[in-house]
Amino acid sequence: MKRVVLFCMLALCSIALVSAQGNNRRKQDAFNGRPNSPAWRHDTPRKVLPSPENVNVSGNLTIAQGMIAVISDDITYLARGLSRYIGFIDGLKEGAAVTLEGYALPSPQNDKVKLLRIQKMTLNGKDYDLAWPRRGRW
Repeated sequence: MKRVVLFCMLALCSIALVSAQGNNRRKQDAFNGRPNSPAWRHDTPRKVLPSPENVNVSGNLTIAQGMIAVISDDITYLARGLSRYIGFIDGLKEGAAVTLEGYALPSPQNDKVKLLRIQKMTLNGKDYDLAWPRRGRW
């Protein structure tokens, strides 16, 4: 008798758990990053980023927006990744005269600021190859 009652209770609990589950959980939340939200759909228009331009910038190193930068022709070029070489390259400090070659991408917030991905740096007459392999557009 105990086995029959225990089996019936187990069956009822299993039926209750299965019926408590929703039919399709992916459609329940449209705007929280779920697969059915507009951000995940393939038919929504995507932002087209401008293509980077090849630039050659000369100037003194400074700090702008918390990053190492070079100001040239009233445009601030934020040098991405240059801070990792501080301490390894002699003379790489604020106020040093450098020439940077690389790809610049305009900042979406300010037209006087460009993000610079450095390929080559000239400091104190020495050339440094700082290029990273490109994966994708940027």
